[in-house]
Amino acid sequence: MAKTSEVLRAALLRVSEGDKYKEAEVLVECLDTLVSLGVIRASTKSMILHPLEEHVQYERFSLSKSDLLENLRKFVASGATYKNFHRFLPTPKHSVEWDLILAPCADSLEALWRDHLISRLAAERIDETAGDVMSRILHVAFASKEHSHVMSPSSEAVDHSQVVQSFRDPPNYLNSYLTLLLDDPMSLLEQKPGIAGGIYICPYKKVVRGILVRHIENIVQVLFENAGVRIFRILLTEGYLPYETLERRLLIPQKEFRKILPQMVASQFVSTTEFSRAKDFNADTVVCLYSVNLSMVARLTVEYAQHCILCLATRSDAELNAKSRLIDQRYYVESMISKHQAEIARLEGQEEMGEGVDEEIESHRESVQALQNSLTPAEINQLSTLSNRLAKLGAAQWEAETAWFVADLYLRLYFDTEE
Repeated sequence: MAKTSEVLRAALLRVSEGDKYKEAEVLVECLDTLVSLGVIRASTKSMILHPLEEHVQYERFSLSKSDLLENLRKFVASGATYKNFHRFLPTPKHSVEWDLILAPCADSLEALWRDHLISRLAAERIDETAGDVMSRILHVAFASKEHSHVMSPSSEAVDHSQVVQSFRDPPNYLNSYLTLLLDDPMSLLEQKPGIAGGIYICPYKKVVRGILVRHIENIVQVLFENAGVRIFRILLTEGYLPYETLERRLLIPQKEFRKILPQMVASQFVSTTEFSRAKDFNADTVVCLYSVNLSMVARLTVEYAQHCILCLATRSDAELNAKSRLIDQRYYVESMISKHQAEIARLEGQEEMGEGVDEEIESHRESVQALQNSLTPAEINQLSTLSNRLAKLGAAQWEAETAWFVADLYLRLYFDTEE
């Protein structure tokens, strides 16, 4: 948590170029939008020390933009430097009403991440335009709902006119893409009857389940290859199947099937249920049915994702430590080049250009050239290889974190709500 005035000053210090008075106005407007949407929660000190009752815990406070902007302008006028960071700030003893305490709203951030994943799914299944249309629908639904909650089973209803208004210039293909989203097997969008074209909602529970199945199939593909994916899909679709029926339905070699199925059972991707066709349990009467327990596999996915994230983070640290000297050298060279280039820009911007200034500019340019040549081709190649490896590790970690989030969200949507 942090005070509003301190957050705005810290953000303004990151602005290196441009009119800082104008940037101050932009920052205040942006923060006000985030608070209005519920992404950031603004509270008073008394509310934090003495929490409100449960039924009013979602009360929101609006920012006093004029007071915040006035205080931020004083900071800019004083120089807007780290040395002057605490100047003109309200003291703890004399707190003011407009300097609210900010904290990120984890629930809203999770809801935005969920909406982003659904939009990306629409883009992957159809195209980028469909992803953009889906994103606009979800943004309108998120903004129109008073208390956006990641546990909501479906989105807020969005009518056709709101979808059209989300575009500055509504395209002719809008209705066609809405139809594609409605007809998609993943149930990305559902339509209810309404005025002027109907009302659209996104069934979060169905879509989250579909996204989870995609992530599980990726894991099964890695562990058990194509045969494992086919076993998983048919059991998920058909439900409980006996051994003989499952073997007959799958068009894979018998040897491969008899090898992979026990492995999937041992790994808990496939569950077994035994019952007897008679009162006595013996080898002749017992029947074993195979199925997929999606809740169990979701918990397994969380464990796999956590283990994967730990391994990837360890690998990234090892890669960085192995090339730490070279990385430090590159950062030093880049910082020195930036200083010389800034000095060159300052000298070239002077109105009076004398012979001494020209010599100084040329000296800085020679220094830049020397710094650029200080890294050998072999070192540059090592840095390029390291960047590629870290990018791949980062992408893999993102996928693991996404799988963790989706599996956890599925369990909360389908089981926490029932309890």
